[in-house]
Amino acid sequence: MFLRASAAALLLVSTSLSASAQSFDQFLVFGPSNLDSGSFKTSGGDNHFTVARTNGAAMTPSAGLMVTDLLSARFGLTDVSQGVSPNGTNYAVSGARITAANSFTPAFASAALTPSITQQMTNYLASTGGVANANALYVISAGSNDVTAPGATQAVLATQAGLFTDSVARLQAAGARYILIPNTSRDFLNTQIYSNLTAAGVNFIPADLAAMVGAIRATPERFGLTSTAVGTVPPVLTSPSACQPPSNGYSGYGLYCVASTTRPAPNVASLGSATALQTSLFSDNIHFSPAGQQIESDYFYSLIVAPSQISFLTESAIQFRRGVTLGIQEQIDVAQRRGGPGFNVWFNGDVSSLKLNNSSAGFPNDPSTPISGTLGASYSFGAHALVGAAVTLGSQDPSFSSGGGFREREVAATIFGAARSGALWANAIMSFGWLKYDVNRVVPLGITFDSNSASTHGRNFSFAALTGYDFRHGAVTHGPVVGVEVQSVGIDNFTETGSFTSLAFSGIGRTSTVSALGYRAAVDLGIWRPFAQVTWNHEFDDTAGRTVTASLTTLATAPSYSLPVVQLGRDWASASIGTTIAFAQDWTALAAVNAQLGLSGAMNYGGRFGMNYAFGAQQAAKLITK
Repeated sequence: MFLRASAAALLLVSTSLSASAQSFDQFLVFGPSNLDSGSFKTSGGDNHFTVARTNGAAMTPSAGLMVTDLLSARFGLTDVSQGVSPNGTNYAVSGARITAANSFTPAFASAALTPSITQQMTNYLASTGGVANANALYVISAGSNDVTAPGATQAVLATQAGLFTDSVARLQAAGARYILIPNTSRDFLNTQIYSNLTAAGVNFIPADLAAMVGAIRATPERFGLTSTAVGTVPPVLTSPSACQPPSNGYSGYGLYCVASTTRPAPNVASLGSATALQTSLFSDNIHFSPAGQQIESDYFYSLIVAPSQISFLTESAIQFRRGVTLGIQEQIDVAQRRGGPGFNVWFNGDVSSLKLNNSSAGFPNDPSTPISGTLGASYSFGAHALVGAAVTLGSQDPSFSSGGGFREREVAATIFGAARSGALWANAIMSFGWLKYDVNRVVPLGITFDSNSASTHGRNFSFAALTGYDFRHGAVTHGPVVGVEVQSVGIDNFTETGSFTSLAFSGIGRTSTVSALGYRAAVDLGIWRPFAQVTWNHEFDDTAGRTVTASLTTLATAPSYSLPVVQLGRDWASASIGTTIAFAQDWTALAAVNAQLGLSGAMNYGGRFGMNYAFGAQQAAKLITK
């Protein structure tokens, strides 16, 4: 009955719940035109906007989709401008400056439609009673209009940087946790903003758009682009960007660029070619085209999810060690059954299927197939005690679902011991593993990708103890088991090489303390001895506060940033079922399968085959003499 129940439980392992790093439930945007997803789609502006809108223009600075549209969709969220709906969460408005309403009146008919960037944040907090959504992804940009405004001296810009910093700091104090702030260039204002935010203790994700543009211009063909130049400003009527400017228009004419090569009116912009929005980096003289917006979105996405991806390195090591420890415990049981004093030499070969998942929409997952081989030996002091040691070689190659992955290699040394007094038994296993990682984090960028590689080392110390009591009824042995397993994994810092998407990661630490409470049973059937064990496990170490820290490799003035690690569940069941076969004198084979059941964020099951050879002290002496 017990064996049938265990087998049925193993069949249920085909599904698992999901893990979570940071879970976004809202997308909030503050800034000027480079984040404006359509403030003037329905109202506002002068005749340029009215004509463009009438002729089907997208009414966005890119003349198509914006980075905010694309990035929000990656996480299953919506990006709706407040200019389109009062319930919209994109507050960005073309022309907005840090504290001034707009930079080129009278292009915008109503100042109410162009609140400053600091006012946008104030308006948001006013609408929520002063509480910022802790589970929202915030994207904030500032400075592009301030540096070109009249009287933009360094002193004025320093003041603006301080006011912007104060607003972002208030937003964080109100509860915002996940804030992305790209630089629009490497000028004084952007440098000062990053410096101020760091000094104020704001944890934000920096993005180096200057490095991105530089990389694209170095090899535009890789991105499918034929032009990476910005457009001309009216009254010049030709442009190397996607949209051709009108003679009587304004800077940033992508906002009123119709999706046609034919200009319907002299005061609107039109496309230079039917494919210009896909082959030009810029839509006008300052804004990215939809092709550029896609690359920008992919870059931002990579920065957000990278810490979560790298946290898989520690989780994979912990999951891997659990399977190795289980195999050693099974070989201890074989050795303890010999009865008299003597030696046991054994080998286990393990293969598993391990999938670590992110529940948050858009975050990459991490499947792998760990394999390992363990060679061990023990000496039994009669039927009551044994000691032993083992060496394990293991390997796994998890792959990120967004591209790339990492290779993990481990060499582990183990010592173990076991004791029995009548029906009461116990064993303890202590291991130390040396880890080597080769990381290849692939970042999609429009039609191409960047490959970011690095190597690093780590360590995994573990201690596991299991005890129980055996009841014997004829051929059946059964009884309760209770145990604990402690692991401590540390991974050294490393820096990727590749392109502008490369990051540097600080050292990562992870501890795990897991209890086990369950039952096991075995049946003696001649040379066969089927066995099964089911336990309920609880993780005592809460990873909710743990983070991975990353830094840009392209901009020394950008601060590092920290985001949460993947969080697996803290309660699950473990089941194993197998048999030993005493197929020859002193030789015992072992075959078993095991699975974790209901572990949120992980699906882990596998199998193992082992061989155990037993010989006495006299045989060992003869072997040594020879």
